[in-house]
Amino acid sequence: MKEKLFSAVEAERENLFALIQRLIQIRSYSGEEKEIVEFIVSKMKEYGFDEAFHDGFGNAVGRIGNGPIKIMFDAHVDTVKVTDTETWAHPPFGGVIENGKMYGRGVVDEKPAMAGFMIAGKVLKAIYGNDFPFTLYVVGSVLEEDADGYPLYHIIANEGIKPDYVVLGEPTDLKVYRGQRGRMELKITATGKSAHGAHNHKGINAIYKMQPIIAEIEKLDKKLKPKQPLGKGSITVSQIVSKAPSICSVSDFCQIHLDRRMTIGENKKSVVKKLKEIIKKYKSDAKISIPNVEGTSWKGTKFSQEAYFPTWVYDEKHPLVDAAMRTSKEAIGKAKSGVWSFSTNGVATAGHFGIPTIGFAPGKEELAHSSKEELVLNDLLKATKFYSLFPFMLTGKQ
Repeated sequence: MKEKLFSAVEAERENLFALIQRLIQIRSYSGEEKEIVEFIVSKMKEYGFDEAFHDGFGNAVGRIGNGPIKIMFDAHVDTVKVTDTETWAHPPFGGVIENGKMYGRGVVDEKPAMAGFMIAGKVLKAIYGNDFPFTLYVVGSVLEEDADGYPLYHIIANEGIKPDYVVLGEPTDLKVYRGQRGRMELKITATGKSAHGAHNHKGINAIYKMQPIIAEIEKLDKKLKPKQPLGKGSITVSQIVSKAPSICSVSDFCQIHLDRRMTIGENKKSVVKKLKEIIKKYKSDAKISIPNVEGTSWKGTKFSQEAYFPTWVYDEKHPLVDAAMRTSKEAIGKAKSGVWSFSTNGVATAGHFGIPTIGFAPGKEELAHSSKEELVLNDLLKATKFYSLFPFMLTGKQ
């Protein structure tokens, strides 16, 4: 089986490279994914997928097989924007190939996996027709850069598709990634009493009320303890806003925005509790809130979700991780595990729904969102072999 699959993938080499090149050439900023989603759906149909459509949120969804074990391959197809200050050695939407590498926005984060998933699906259909021990869903998710997790949350909650296992296409440099730190956003708001700056003693300055809280948050960040394999959590004051009747007045409003990264054992309840202790220490009446992330997809569908994205991680002995490690040895001759430092759609599948999730894809995580994005094309070929074999290794049907 392995030899047949890998030979079929090798035969698709040029189609695979042409496909990733075309995906890079289609600009697909978050919220502007209509063209790429329609292209992906048309290609899935061309490749013989049993079903291919875009769902109510605008995700591209393809299905092959109708077996009892449901596996989802997900790659988000939106990208961050190219900014005026970035310096690119090659056009960011050119899909330029040079010395076995491809360059451009999205060649790391994370269009290669989408190409690999689709070619793997094509190969599986060509070899096995309808005889599968599994159902494989291939998802090109949208708006992930703006709302990590929500596109898959939508599929599970609103489209009636709940997989048993998930493989994410975020960059892992051909390692099996098995978790990530969680993330949440918080706001702390202090109010005071305005007064003319010439009579400031008559006012209560909200900025001054916030000052010791900020200092304690800075100390808290240094005290957070690392937990393996995810390392240390963090807390950062990322924005501060104040208001007053005029710039000659005492501020009666001050609000800070916090970015909180959570390691093992940290969650929404524990994070809020620690901040409440800081506020209580200074006998402050400041209030803590968790904002919502809101937006509209290219399809016009509005969404809103609390800015809380749970930590998740799986042991190397977990059946899903073990199957991925064995597949990696077969596909690329070695296997190594790791974790992401950033957030992924796994916050929905693993974090919210408890669905076992891993990641496997080419590309170095640290190159994401930069003008240095580059893809080793042979690494994409290796990843596609992994994608073609993995469902059989997981289900034990070879």
